[in-house]
Amino acid sequence: MIDKTSFKLIILFIAVLVLDQATKYIALSSLTLGQPVPVLGDYLRWTLAYNPGGAFGMRLGGPNYYLITSLIVFVILLFYVIKNRKVSFISIPLAIVSGGAAGNIIDRFRFGEVVDFIDCEFPDISIASYHLDRWPIFNIADMAVSCGIIVTIILMMYHSKKAPAQSEDNSLSTPETM
Repeated sequence: MIDKTSFKLIILFIAVLVLDQATKYIALSSLTLGQPVPVLGDYLRWTLAYNPGGAFGMRLGGPNYYLITSLIVFVILLFYVIKNRKVSFISIPLAIVSGGAAGNIIDRFRFGEVVDFIDCEFPDISIASYHLDRWPIFNIADMAVSCGIIVTIILMMYHSKKAPAQSEDNSLSTPETM
């Protein structure tokens, strides 16, 4: 039988995955590849694109490289979620990351690349010879992965600073009580 905490993590994982796949289905059925549809002028547009590489369109290898790497990272994420399921500040954001990772893995199996459609304006970035005029097109899975990782890092830093102070007064919570 699945305990209540694990059930909540599974629901969170599935919610992210379903939201990602549903929005990609809508994008695929209603958008034309490379043709922007303004939502908030040029600041936010829906633009269907396929990303055969990694984050920000980086290409460190072929499609199989990204599929295999994604699968390995996904398995590691699931291990950490399961192992730390009683530690909410780790398991919740990692369940969100896992749901996003699963969404992009499904795309890689189905299409050999990831379906992207959210197109946002961002202040121009110029560093040495690198110039970014517009944020790379992304999807719900990418947002889940990015936000989940950022939240995980912030919470881990917060809890690592908090732990020494708590241990001094013997009030440090065990993972089972969190």
